[in-house]
Amino acid sequence: MSRFLLGLVIGIALSFGYVRWGIALPDFLTLPERLRGNIVSTAIEEDLYDLDQPIETRRRALEIFFESRAKFAVAVDAEYGHPFLNALYRKRATHEARLLRGQWDAFDKALDKPALRSVLERKHGVTEDVALKQAMLFSAYQDKPFLVRWVVENGQNHPTPETLLPLLKKLSVLPISLSQARPENAPEIAARPRSAIRRAP
Repeated sequence: MSRFLLGLVIGIALSFGYVRWGIALPDFLTLPERLRGNIVSTAIEEDLYDLDQPIETRRRALEIFFESRAKFAVAVDAEYGHPFLNALYRKRATHEARLLRGQWDAFDKALDKPALRSVLERKHGVTEDVALKQAMLFSAYQDKPFLVRWVVENGQNHPTPETLLPLLKKLSVLPISLSQARPENAPEIAARPRSAIRRAP
């Protein structure tokens, strides 16, 4: 039992160290795992790069590829301007915007309680219903540092209490996946019948 706990602690420490400082095991200890990754990725390449395969098959192949060749996948993402990382950020921002937007109607229940409303009015310095809800929403928004930073870095102006709700409504309907974000004229191989895909000579 003690060996198991010790191994668990060491594993957690190495995982944290790798993420935070890039600490990893010596190369000779990771060689078998790297060899396995190369063998697995070679085995699934036929499915991954066969555009005649159903999208489900290719997605499964991609999942296995990510598991076995994570560093290569990250390098490809960086080479092409971080599309995966940006999609991940967009999905997180959209999720947080939807959660905040959902609080707007919930504020009405809080304001129906006289004692709580009095506290909120003193905190935000306003008494009118809409202005108070806007102040409450803006306060909740400021507690979302990732969303605040993402909004600015994606070309949006810093919102005010009055402009925040329209912004959240806009962000809530942003595409949250690469398939939804596909340019209008981009080829959609997954949606075409296999017979319609022209084979390379």
